[in-house]
Amino acid sequence: MPKIALAKVAKKIRKKRGGLDNLGDREVKRYNRASLRDDKLKKQLKVRNEKRESDMIRTGFFKVATKDAEKGLELEEIRDLIDKWVDRNKPELERFESERRPGRPRIPKHQELINAVEAEKNEYVTGFYMPDLQDFDNIISLQRWDGNLGSLAQVKFTRVPKDDPPVPVADKMEM
Repeated sequence: MPKIALAKVAKKIRKKRGGLDNLGDREVKRYNRASLRDDKLKKQLKVRNEKRESDMIRTGFFKVATKDAEKGLELEEIRDLIDKWVDRNKPELERFESERRPGRPRIPKHQELINAVEAEKNEYVTGFYMPDLQDFDNIISLQRWDGNLGSLAQVKFTRVPKDDPPVPVADKMEM
């Protein structure tokens, strides 16, 4: 059966039956399937957009950090920038810890922040996804980036592990 949007299914049922009340079993199942499929697609879109937004904010940080670069960055400079990015939430974490009374559980926002920092640290150990800052031509492309997802295709990306040399990413748009 072809995947049809919820609005189209509802329209076909209304056209056939004259309304959405007093439906038979088959139409109810069809409408429920379309409704669940529509909800699932909306949820996937929301998750995908949140990930893209966070990746674009990350890329924007590296764009601002390299605005005065006159040559490609060394690996140690890149790792210092990554450490700055990973530690950017440290003051807020310390504020949450100081506000929390002893013996009380963490508030959800504090726990989410801890989880996000841990995820970024784990990503850094395995390979931090970022623009390739060792190539000066790529830094120039990054500086020309206007903040849109489509124009990010001109920028090459790499994965920089904490201890190993960087690994180029074959697919430019991993986001």
